[in-house]
Amino acid sequence: MTRIVVACLAVLTVVLAGCAGVPSSSSPQAIGTVGRPAPASLPKPTPGMDPDILLREFLKATADPANRHLAARQFLTESASSGWDDAGSALLIDNVVFVETREPEKVSVTMRADILGSLSDMGVFETGEGALPDPGPIELIKTSDGWRIDTLPNGVFLDWQQFQETYKRNTLYFVDPTGKTVVPDPRYVAVSEPDQLATELVSKLIAGPRPEMAKTVRNLLDEPLKLSGPVTRADGGKTGVGRGYGGARIDLENLSTTDPHSRQLLAAQIIWTLSRAGINGPYVINADGAALDDRFADGWTTADVAATDPGAADGAAAGLHALVGGSLVSLDENSAPRVPGAFGQTSGQVSAALSRSGQEVASVVVQRPGAPDMASSLWIGQLGGSAAQVMDGRTLSRPSWSLDESIWVVVDGLNVVRAVQDASGQPARIPVDSTAVTARFPGAITELQLSRDGTRAAMVIDGRVILAGVEQTEGGGYALTFPRRLGYGLGNTAVSLGWRTGDDIVVSRTDPQHPVSYVNLDGVNSDAPSRNLLMPVTTVAANPSTVYVSDGRGVLQLSGASAEDGDPSWVEVRPLMVAGAKPVLPG
Repeated sequence: MTRIVVACLAVLTVVLAGCAGVPSSSSPQAIGTVGRPAPASLPKPTPGMDPDILLREFLKATADPANRHLAARQFLTESASSGWDDAGSALLIDNVVFVETREPEKVSVTMRADILGSLSDMGVFETGEGALPDPGPIELIKTSDGWRIDTLPNGVFLDWQQFQETYKRNTLYFVDPTGKTVVPDPRYVAVSEPDQLATELVSKLIAGPRPEMAKTVRNLLDEPLKLSGPVTRADGGKTGVGRGYGGARIDLENLSTTDPHSRQLLAAQIIWTLSRAGINGPYVINADGAALDDRFADGWTTADVAATDPGAADGAAAGLHALVGGSLVSLDENSAPRVPGAFGQTSGQVSAALSRSGQEVASVVVQRPGAPDMASSLWIGQLGGSAAQVMDGRTLSRPSWSLDESIWVVVDGLNVVRAVQDASGQPARIPVDSTAVTARFPGAITELQLSRDGTRAAMVIDGRVILAGVEQTEGGGYALTFPRRLGYGLGNTAVSLGWRTGDDIVVSRTDPQHPVSYVNLDGVNSDAPSRNLLMPVTTVAANPSTVYVSDGRGVLQLSGASAEDGDPSWVEVRPLMVAGAKPVLPG
């Protein structure tokens, strides 16, 4: 049954304006599943409460999901409480209007609102838009204890301010299919007691990823593995878990994973999930009464799983490259010489990407641009070496490298294709099943970039940012699955995009007021600084530490702060300040 979350507290009969942003800090707990005392700050009904105040206090109380929203049920009559279904996904709504009709012994309330997004019972938040369908009547009656809610729609009405205090964003990490890195799975869940947080997060890892990720990631903590008790300090203490130097101890049962690499990945899931939640190590991980790995019997650190660091920049040592005058150049302090080999000598290159290692290049060459017989071709080869043509079409999107060293492009705006080397070393074109995307979001795919973990594809379709999962099929092929729109606030202004981190995308836009924006996996968008940019802003290239864009003058980099006032701003990459220059990074 759908739950409804009121994103802004409304005074009855009053239209509310702008909501605050979606919360972004950590400390989660599953919605409505954990039994614990309600926070002392939550309101309770009193005999003299006026109906409008009681309803608003009820909205605040629904922020606590514990014990099936016990705190909120105090505001209901016995019959309403027994009939109220508070389970399932929630709709977050904005611009709420409450209209009431009063009688001596009864008050009827109707509600209108705009949809802000949805929150699943797993804590998965996704943005949305549109008008809220009429959820049904709300009625209050006068009882011997004062006014109580006697009729309400199934679901939850949640006060936004209270929601911000109770629900926080955290990230679970699962393993990519290649076993090379971990994949983020953000969740919005209710804040718990600090010493319960680690237990709740590990429990969520064991419960598994969100449904759309079930076939795109691996979970080394899958059932029948389970916690044998709560997560404690490393010395067994139950207070101060993960704070100071106390560390965290995780005791598991029913471990079936035997090979060392898999145990390393299991540890990586736990360590990155806990460390990114502010739960500090050392992490003592035991399984069935013994250390998960004897080398780390006294505790793991993030350095022990650094190879899977979700914040690492692939190929960072390769540095920034760019296309200038249609040829590939490298940045060398105050100059930008052409790279040796084919990619430095070939003209007409319009887009390019370095491999994840930074040692290979995939580049698109265009002949007769804009003409009826325009032709594009994809070339790959070693950086500084020769190149081979592997694909052609009228148009080819900017290439994107996956973790298995294949190159993804979109041919003629419609067909997603992987370029790989077959067993003989010859290039092969393998179609990617994109029917789920084209069926839901028809239109030309002008940009496709794979996430750094290779499990997601971000696309630009008719100016919209579209996200899909990358799923390997039974026949060894790939399909784009579970497509959804991100960043409704961007409208249809997207031009180019690049992954900054595993859950954060940078988007260039046609909006002169907001030429660059960020959008995360939840779909929440925010604006980057616009100072020093000159329209049009086109190609975006990003990694966890830096964002580059092309504007009308050349390539600019987002600095941490300007000399004038300390605010971030765009600064020129001087050797690349040539009209038409485009930044090139690994990925």
